[in-house]
Amino acid sequence: MFSNQVAISHSRPDQANPSQPAHIQSRTRHDNSHRTREKILATCLVTALMLITISLIVVVPIMATKNSAKSISQTTTTMAMFNELIQTNISIKKWTTSAKLNINRNRHTATVLQNGKVLVTGGYNHKGVLRECELYDPLRDQWTLVASMSAARQDHTASLLPNGLVLVTGGENSDGEVSTAELYNASVNTWTNTRSMIQKRSEHTATVLQNGKVLVAGGWNEEGGNLDTAELYDPQTGVWTATQNMNCSHAYHQASLLTNGKVLITGGLGFCSIGMSPKTSELYDPISGAWIRTNDMNIDRYHHTATVLQDGRVLVTGGHGLVGEIWNSTELFNPSTNQWNTTRSMNTPRYAHSATLLPNGKVLVVGGFSSGSTDSAELYDPSTDAWTVTGNMKYHRSDHTASLLTSGEVLVVGGSLGPRAEIAEIY
Repeated sequence: MFSNQVAISHSRPDQANPSQPAHIQSRTRHDNSHRTREKILATCLVTALMLITISLIVVVPIMATKNSAKSISQTTTTMAMFNELIQTNISIKKWTTSAKLNINRNRHTATVLQNGKVLVTGGYNHKGVLRECELYDPLRDQWTLVASMSAARQDHTASLLPNGLVLVTGGENSDGEVSTAELYNASVNTWTNTRSMIQKRSEHTATVLQNGKVLVAGGWNEEGGNLDTAELYDPQTGVWTATQNMNCSHAYHQASLLTNGKVLITGGLGFCSIGMSPKTSELYDPISGAWIRTNDMNIDRYHHTATVLQDGRVLVTGGHGLVGEIWNSTELFNPSTNQWNTTRSMNTPRYAHSATLLPNGKVLVVGGFSSGSTDSAELYDPSTDAWTVTGNMKYHRSDHTASLLTSGEVLVVGGSLGPRAEIAEIY
């Protein structure tokens, strides 16, 4: 049953990619002019509200006698409106278009390198599964095609190793799931094949441990269905070693490196000895090499996100349910107690979205699939346990990537197959 669900997800119809408009520079000037008009209008509104607020602040104390409580309430309401407008104005201006990709794609990977550039690998578009890669330079706002991988792949992983190389593992292409792995060296722009994994897999996770090794867990292949196997890659030897199997099989799950060095696996499609696994969580201990079942999440989910917060807790958002639900619910895992607690829900249900921890401690959730691909974005503030809608992206996206740049900005790439879909955006 679950294998069929995964297959359905892989075969979600893609729209044709129309040819791009010829007058991109003209459109850009139009966009800039439109944004300027918006800024002038918003500034006028803010100024007007400021004058109203100031007048109320001056007049209210003079008239505050019998109706003082009522007047203060009116002033508070006006101030709240003023603050809300300012907040909305700031949010609207958050997104800007960036340079466009050379090749549009989704189900790809994006890795921030040690030099601050972003490596995008593989993925899928209307032409099929891709082996082409490109590099984004934030200082120049420029995409450059670089060396291609030896194998085309989508639904793979890419991990930045301590030595600066990028390890790409698994995925699938027209031949099915693959076990191959390769290393990208940005300093010489070359890909080098390394030893293949023990098992073919896609929709798996890869986590760089504190000791520098890479833990690959779960995934899916046609031979074994959803997988419970896990293996370790040692960058110093280039060797893969099997580690203990997980308690449950997981695909479309998430893996989070906790501050204590353990790895938390959440949700995904699969089975356990006691039933199904979309609610299950388990911990990998690199010291003992053992998997330990921990408390289950409150909601069954796959295609969700999991983000380690600055205080060490893990925020899980959205995802799919077993019978087709699309969740807006979120919950928090506390590693010190191994407990899950539900927190406030997002404003928009979504799966196949992204979640990025910002330098200020907030979490930016972007895009995903709801009734269709969405352009909405929202912020989670752990200090207030509140979600705030921020400005929409210019394009609807799902199965995209979001990368935190060294500048503190977030680069969103791919995930859209419509007109002008190659254009990336920055928050």
